[in-house]
Amino acid sequence: MARRRPLAAAAALAAIALAPAGARAQDPADLPPPASDPPSVPSGVDLLQKRSYWARSAGARPFVSAVLELGVIYFRPSLALGVGKPHWSWLGIEGYSSISPSGGAEYVGLRAALPRLEIRGGARYAFSTSQYFLQPRASYTRRETELMQGPRSRYVAGELEVSGSIPLLGGSLFGVATGYAVLGTPEGYHLYEEALHTVMKPPYLYRARLGYMGELDRYGELRLGAAAEVLGNPGRDSLIVRVGPVLAISLTHHLDAVGTVMVVAATPDRLGLLGADLGQLGLRYRWATGDRWPEFP
Repeated sequence: MARRRPLAAAAALAAIALAPAGARAQDPADLPPPASDPPSVPSGVDLLQKRSYWARSAGARPFVSAVLELGVIYFRPSLALGVGKPHWSWLGIEGYSSISPSGGAEYVGLRAALPRLEIRGGARYAFSTSQYFLQPRASYTRRETELMQGPRSRYVAGELEVSGSIPLLGGSLFGVATGYAVLGTPEGYHLYEEALHTVMKPPYLYRARLGYMGELDRYGELRLGAAAEVLGNPGRDSLIVRVGPVLAISLTHHLDAVGTVMVVAATPDRLGLLGADLGQLGLRYRWATGDRWPEFP
C-alpha cells in the first residue's frame, strides 16, 4: 500500500495541472449543469484499466459482477450477469442506473469482452430535470438550449459500440466507435443529448475517439495521455471535434480512478462548457462472485 500512496498523490496533482485554464478561471455563469449521465459513454480508458488480476483470480465460470462508480456529482452502479472471467474476458448482459442533480438514465444491453477488444449493444432511457426539447436552429448558444419552449427532454437511445486497444511505445493506443439511434422524440424538435453533450437532430448520431496513454510507472498503475474525438449528426449535417487529456490510476486490484477532460476544438454551436465532456472524474470499485481475494478496497 505504501507504493500506491505516491501514485494517488501524483494522480491528484496531475488532474489539477491538466485542467484547462479556461475551466479553472471560468465565469460561474458558463459552468455546465451536472451531466445526467457522465460515464454512460465509455472514454476508452475503461479498456486500459483492466487488471490481469481478474484473469488469475479464478477460472471461467458463471458470475455476477458489479462496478460502483462515484464521481464529483454523480453515482452510477452497474450490474452484469455473464459467463467467463469478470472484468476481463466474458459474455453476458449488463445494466446500470445513473443519477445526478440534473437527471438520470437507465441502460440494459449485451456485452462481449476480450482483454483488448469489446463490443456492446443496448438501449438507454435518459431523462432530464432541467432540459427541454429544442426548436430547430442552424446554430445554438448555451442560452438557447435553456429555453423552455418544447416538451421536457425524455428519450430512448439505441447504442452499438466497439472499443479496442493495442500496445505501443511503452503505452497503449486506444479507440472507441459508437453509433446511436435516438427514439421517442417529438416530431420537429432537436435535443441536447445528455451523454455526449451535444445538440442533435434525431435520430442518428455517431462518435469516434482515438487516444494514447503512456505508462508512467513499471507496473502500469499510473497512465497519462490524450485523446481526440469526432461527433457527427447527419440530421444537422454537423461535425464536432473535441480534444483533451486523460488520466487513469489503479489504486488496488479492485479500485481505480479515471479523469477525462475533452474540450471543444471545432463546433457549429457556441455552448461554452456545456459542449465539453468534463464528466468522467471519479472512482470505480469492481466486485464479482468467485473472487479469491475479495478484500476491500
